[in-house]
Amino acid sequence: MNVSFIYNPSSSVLHSKFIVYNETDTTSRIYFKIKNKGIMYVSNGETSQAIIKLHYLLYNSSKTMLLVDSGTFYYHFKQINSDDIIKSFEVKTKDTISYFLDLTVYDANQNAGNQMFLSIDRSQRINKDDALIVDKNNNPYFEPLHSDTDTFKIVLRKKLPLKWDVSWFQNKFILRPAPYSLGNYNRFMPPKPDSTRVVWLTDTSIFTLKNDGIIHFYQDTLKLGFSVLEFYQSFPEITTPVCLLQPLRMLTTQKEFNDMNLLANKKESVDKFWLNAGGNVNRARELIRVFYTRVMLANKYFTSYTEGWKTDRGLIYIVFGLPVTIYKADGVERWIYGTSQSNKTLVFNFMRQQNPFTNNDYTLVREEMYKISWTQAVDTWRNGRVYSVAY
Repeated sequence: MNVSFIYNPSSSVLHSKFIVYNETDTTSRIYFKIKNKGIMYVSNGETSQAIIKLHYLLYNSSKTMLLVDSGTFYYHFKQINSDDIIKSFEVKTKDTISYFLDLTVYDANQNAGNQMFLSIDRSQRINKDDALIVDKNNNPYFEPLHSDTDTFKIVLRKKLPLKWDVSWFQNKFILRPAPYSLGNYNRFMPPKPDSTRVVWLTDTSIFTLKNDGIIHFYQDTLKLGFSVLEFYQSFPEITTPVCLLQPLRMLTTQKEFNDMNLLANKKESVDKFWLNAGGNVNRARELIRVFYTRVMLANKYFTSYTEGWKTDRGLIYIVFGLPVTIYKADGVERWIYGTSQSNKTLVFNFMRQQNPFTNNDYTLVREEMYKISWTQAVDTWRNGRVYSVAY
């Protein structure tokens, strides 16, 4: 089925997020968070009530997507003064097996919902989903940390050791190369850690990250562990002049970008670029609105070990926009721009890569044939128009 809606912010009034926690050797707990303002409450006598229906299909992705379980839950709750509703449910899983979870969340009162897809990794002795990162109130974190004042605790899967190696890595990852660049870009090479020590993870262990980056907990090797990420204060929004400038690298030559980056006034560099592209203030403002909205959405959808706009999917999403069609399976995404009746059709294939820090690292299968389309798209942006593939 076409699942392009999963990266379309207007596809549903329900704004939900999910995370996986391998709670025991035989179970995984799925936590989900829904924005309270998107839920419809219906008067029920003296109170108002919401009804959320959740349905899941669980596939064994180690055996060619074999359906192994399904279930439906109903959540009834009264209206509360809270920004978010957080709930959870349990699914049966086993060690040494990887799973693919198809989830549908449905608001019965307003006859609307949305669909999500998750991977559950249990293939190794220690997996990235074996730890739950919670705040001081024991609520799980659904996004990366945003501030050096954010404290967190770690709840481990039962029977895991308490003594861990921990390394901290600065976020020095750069934008991925253009889609036509040929080279060995698919294998992720972890950088050298900036610091390493040993910690004990108990129910009283509380941590903070004083700098943006990755703190990685592991046993024996980096791949046997899990990570906590922290980005800048306003993430995933793009607000500071430095943040506004960096994504322009995908529309400029290296020399142009270096010259812009050397200027002390980064905001002036950004404004000048867009004014030159648009030709007038109104057109420049429209280009800025579309471009940085896509950057923000790329951060929301594709963030992995680094910000989403730096990833392969983020790169394509920002420059080309939302694909007409997306096909998704465990570890594979195919993006199609245009249709069979289009004058132009572009197909991008993304494959999930082994990465010690994340399960969400998808890299593009690069092809030299993308050079013409990429050049046309970049030139279109630079000539003051938002690029789109003809439908």
